[in-house]
Amino acid sequence: MSLCPYGVIEFLRRKSNRYSFFADSEVNKTTDQGWQIINFLRLDYYEDHLLKSFHLPGQPGDNSLSVKITVDNRESLEQGIVLTLALEQGEESCPIDLKGFYIELEPEIPARSKMTVNGFQSWSRSEEVGANDRIAPLFFPAKLLLAPYGDYNIFSTPGDRGHFHSWTYTLFHHHRDDALLLASLEESTGYTIFEYDFDLNVMRVHKDCLGVKVKNGFQLLKIYIGRGNLNKLFKEYGNNLRVTRKSGKKATGWCSWYNYYTGVSESIVRENLKNLKKKEIPLTYFQIDDGWQNAIGDWLGCNDKFPSGMKSLCEEIKSFGYEPGLWLAPLIAVPSSEIFKKNPGWLLRDQRGKPLKAGFNPGWEGFFYALDIYNPGVRDYLKRVFETIQEDWGYGMLKFDFLYAAALLPLNGKSRGTVMWDTVNFIEHHTRKSIILGCGVPLGSAAGNFDYCRIGSDVSPYWEDYLAHINYRERVSTENAITSVINRSFLDSTFFRNDPDVFILRDGTRGVNENRLSLNQRNTLFLINNLFGGLIFFSDNVNELNSEQIEQIAESYPLCEAEIKDRRFSEMVYCIEFALNKRNYLAYINMSRVMKKLILPEGYYFSAKTLLQKPGAEILLEPFESVSLIKAAYDREKVTFLGTSGHVFPGAQIEYLAIDDCKIDFRLFPDAYPKSKIYFAVPHLSGCYTVNGQVYRATRENDFNYLTV
Repeated sequence: MSLCPYGVIEFLRRKSNRYSFFADSEVNKTTDQGWQIINFLRLDYYEDHLLKSFHLPGQPGDNSLSVKITVDNRESLEQGIVLTLALEQGEESCPIDLKGFYIELEPEIPARSKMTVNGFQSWSRSEEVGANDRIAPLFFPAKLLLAPYGDYNIFSTPGDRGHFHSWTYTLFHHHRDDALLLASLEESTGYTIFEYDFDLNVMRVHKDCLGVKVKNGFQLLKIYIGRGNLNKLFKEYGNNLRVTRKSGKKATGWCSWYNYYTGVSESIVRENLKNLKKKEIPLTYFQIDDGWQNAIGDWLGCNDKFPSGMKSLCEEIKSFGYEPGLWLAPLIAVPSSEIFKKNPGWLLRDQRGKPLKAGFNPGWEGFFYALDIYNPGVRDYLKRVFETIQEDWGYGMLKFDFLYAAALLPLNGKSRGTVMWDTVNFIEHHTRKSIILGCGVPLGSAAGNFDYCRIGSDVSPYWEDYLAHINYRERVSTENAITSVINRSFLDSTFFRNDPDVFILRDGTRGVNENRLSLNQRNTLFLINNLFGGLIFFSDNVNELNSEQIEQIAESYPLCEAEIKDRRFSEMVYCIEFALNKRNYLAYINMSRVMKKLILPEGYYFSAKTLLQKPGAEILLEPFESVSLIKAAYDREKVTFLGTSGHVFPGAQIEYLAIDDCKIDFRLFPDAYPKSKIYFAVPHLSGCYTVNGQVYRATRENDFNYLTV
């Protein structure tokens, strides 16, 4: 055994960003020389002066391994570059067992920026952090039960202040026109992790390539690095991603989980179908969640709570005008399932040969276990499951959950990220006739492969969970979900359509389905889902809602595609700038338990609650309260449209508007809330104004003259 020397090749220093490349691998020599350890190879280079390739130090004349570095700065990339790194091997090269790889950058971070830390998978917390923040590690005794859900056994940072890691992409921004985006364009070869230390201003971009056996070369990294306007960066990044499924339209639906959980039954489904139809709520999807199957792992039949069978129930859902959806977790099994008992060879095994625990769920049987996606029996079984659910039963919308479990270990000479990529592609390939929703999945693997994907943890009928105290980042919590949804908002229509999970409006019954969210918390969750969601679901039994809650659901329509322009978080308040229907909006979200006083920016802003507010006006937000404001084109000398009530975004239900001196004509979208009020500012209090053929007189409030129609 021989140890290679530490190799450094460095170019003349220039006034530009420095990049360093490190590799850590084992080279399997088939000769009598045995193993040769390649330990921390390093290459430094500077922009505008690039090294094309070089050979790792080793035996004289050994041409078995080289690193090729290319920077693709095509004309189509106006905001950034694509940096690709690959291992290339000679004709007589030996197999390589990769252990790890990273490059090191000294990026120029925009002033006063915070770093967006993207969590490992759907449920993992995603948030903005700064130099004085820290993400504490998971309480060690809890790792036995909770570690498989996150990255706790895959990648860790010390938990020091200012030292973080982010999966697939990271973003630095203080102002929307000066942002820095670093993002992976290739997750099929392994997960990409961005590790940054604010104190040292050092960024390491890691490729999780543990377990990879290289025979004919290997792409280490392909990343996008861009700086400029936030929206332009994500658009350019998205345009360079591989996309199998294009982003669809925004949609709404009903899901059984957040009211009935595993207690869902055929009679509950029928009751909710009738109630939804009676209330004339225009949903697209009606999804049956966990609780229909015989056991987790057995997906070819249903339990005795569904005596008519899943095919008959699917046809009944369609008869009500909804697209039927069904939940399943195809890569895990509990010990009581038939596939667990009869097919032990289908299970993933740990180093001791024991079935690999994929998590712990007290609502099932405790521990559950992962299946081996490369096992031919598993693949044949899942093909039969997908064919049965789609072709025989007729479900056109499928929700796939707990997908992370397939890739807890490197398999078959592939990294964990490649295993996850292969799993997602297997699912996508065999569900081409359906709409698919991913959940519990690393987002980089899901990008371009799912129609919709969860981007936060499960919401709950309470704000925060006690598991926050042990730093569990995948906890079920409304606060946890909202935080991730806001910070992953720019993924919508870039990776897939975002699923922010459900909103909850019901009061419920104590001991049954009580909702402990305050009124402000419920309203904030409702606003967040409508603003950031590509898929907007709820689970309440509408027959148990009061008239105000039913009206609030109606205020989602018409569905609006918001363009998020910027987000800022300061003193526990989010400020979101967005646009829809060529109008500009501003939303404030108070995430704290105390009252907040805010000063409006330049311009006039309107909501049905605040009415028209002058530039620099103060608004007060109660604990957990949120407000959505439209920027009004107010002119003291003209009739101007201000906004509306009856929609979560004031004014969004206006389909047509024409103003000609004292004559106004407008039309609402067909599915708009019929009791909406429309507000106009007028120059003269004493004048008469004709609106849609009727005469109205103005009133005065807050020093402004109004028409309320």
